[in-house]
Amino acid sequence: MTGRPKNSLAIPLLVGILVALLAVFAVVVLTGGDDTATTTSTTAATTTSEATTTTEGSVTTGATTTTAGTTTTSGATTTSGAPTTTFPGGTATVTHTDITGDPGPNLTDVRIADHEGFVRVVFDLTGNGTPLYIVGYETPPFTATSGDPVPVEGSAYLAVHLFPARRFDMDTLELTYEGDLVIDPGLDPIEQIVFVDDFEATMLWVIGLTAEKPFTVDVLQDPLRLVIDIAK
Repeated sequence: MTGRPKNSLAIPLLVGILVALLAVFAVVVLTGGDDTATTTSTTAATTTSEATTTTEGSVTTGATTTTAGTTTTSGATTTSGAPTTTFPGGTATVTHTDITGDPGPNLTDVRIADHEGFVRVVFDLTGNGTPLYIVGYETPPFTATSGDPVPVEGSAYLAVHLFPARRFDMDTLELTYEGDLVIDPGLDPIEQIVFVDDFEATMLWVIGLTAEKPFTVDVLQDPLRLVIDIAK
């Protein structure tokens, strides 16, 4: 019997050893790759979680800032509601009975002017000092010395009593006031201003208004004049 050559046995053995080594190497390499991927994946998951936490913190902070901004706006609204200046007068009767100086006795003019927030009625007089005056709300009818009723348009009536005051000069019997005895100024809240009487230097005018309004009374000089301001 003829035997195999030695070389024919060695080659398969070497091939087998190489295959075995390659299998072991492949297992090691593949196993190492799986650990790296797992570690990387875990790290990535941790990083994502931290990013989410940071983002949530930003949202919370933003909400707080927004709330603070709303509070500030509310404060600005409150400030804008500051109270406005009111008319200084009232509706009670204003009386001055102490005559000083040498006022009157003659009425020379009745003037009306429109101002922001009020209407002004001015009675111009001769002389200087302070006359007697009573200014207040009264109810009709208003009657002249003759007994005749004097109608006045309006829903509230501001009566103006003056002494000494008259429409004419006692020495010459000429009129010192030649204006209208019924005045329709067309200025709210005044409907009419009506002369009632001036018997024995006691003069009465009535201011008809749309409603009772606060008013003020002042006496000014050069020329002497009684000034009544009526709120709108």
